[in-house]
Amino acid sequence: MTLKKLIPLLLICIPLVLKGQVETFSQNWFKNWRTGFMLGGSYLTSEIKKDFSKSMMEMNPQITNSFMFFLDKRFYNNFELGIEFEKNYFKGEKTYPNQIIWLKYHSRFNSSETHFVPDPIYYKTNTTSWYINGIYNFKNLRSQDYAFLNMNMYLKMGFGLTAVGVETGYLNLASYNKSNLPNPFYEKGQGIQKIKDLFGSFHAGIGVNYYISPRISISGEYCVMFVSNDYLDGIQNFEATYLPNNNVAISRMEVYGFINEIKVGLAYHFNWYRKLRFSSSWEQNFEDFSNEFYFGKKTSKGE
Repeated sequence: MTLKKLIPLLLICIPLVLKGQVETFSQNWFKNWRTGFMLGGSYLTSEIKKDFSKSMMEMNPQITNSFMFFLDKRFYNNFELGIEFEKNYFKGEKTYPNQIIWLKYHSRFNSSETHFVPDPIYYKTNTTSWYINGIYNFKNLRSQDYAFLNMNMYLKMGFGLTAVGVETGYLNLASYNKSNLPNPFYEKGQGIQKIKDLFGSFHAGIGVNYYISPRISISGEYCVMFVSNDYLDGIQNFEATYLPNNNVAISRMEVYGFINEIKVGLAYHFNWYRKLRFSSSWEQNFEDFSNEFYFGKKTSKGE
C-alpha cells in the first residue's frame, strides 16, 4: 500500500479508534484506579552537555533520599495514565575545588572585596517534580509449571516540571573569613532567594508489582531522571577560554542533570464507586471489585 493511499485510511481510522476509547472511558471512568507512595534512594550520577558531547561531575555526590505519591487510571490493553508528585534530596562535597571554573573565575566570587578560597565545599539540593506518566503493564509472570503468579512487570515514562532549591558553601566557617564571601556563598530557590525556577524534566523506568490482594500491591522500581538544569550539584557549569596576558573568558554551558533512582512502595487499587446491577429476576446487587492481575492465593494454570 502506497503512502498516498495509507494517509486517507489513517485519517478515517484514527478518529474512530479515539472515539471508541473516549466512549469506553466515559462508561468506565470510575474503574481500575490506584494510588500510593514510594520511598527510596537517588543518586546524582552526572551532568550531560545538551549536545551529548560529554558528561562531567564537578562535585562528589552522595546517595540520598527520595519519595513520591501517585494516582493512576488503568485503561484497556494494560495502559495506565497518571500524575505523580516527587521530592528528591541531593548532597555532596568537594575537598579540592580549585579547578571549578565558575568559582575560580566568576565575578560573583572574585571582586575587589571577595576572593574564592579553594577550601572544602558542600552542596545541598532539593527538587520538587510534577509528572504526567504513561505506564504499560505486562502480563503476569508464570511459575515453572506455567501457573500465573500474582506478579507483573511494567514500563513507565513521564514528562513534567521540576522546581530546584540549592545551597552551596564552605565546610569550615573559617573559610568565610578568608574569602569574605557570605555564608552560604550561593543560594537559589531557598533561604533569602525563595523563588524557585521551573525546569523541564523527563523520567523513564522499569518496575515490578506484587499483588498481596486484589486491592493491595507492593512495587519495586528503577528509574532514570533527566532535569534541564545545570546546578543540581550546587555548581553552575562554565567553559573557560584562555586568552593572552593571563586573561580568561568564561561562558555558560547548558547541561542535563542525570539521576538514578531505586524505590519501593505500596499501592491501593480501587473503583470510585460500586456500580449497581440488576439480575434476571430484577434483584439489586453491587458489582464486586476485581483486579485482573490478582489470581488469588492459589494461582491458576494458563492455557
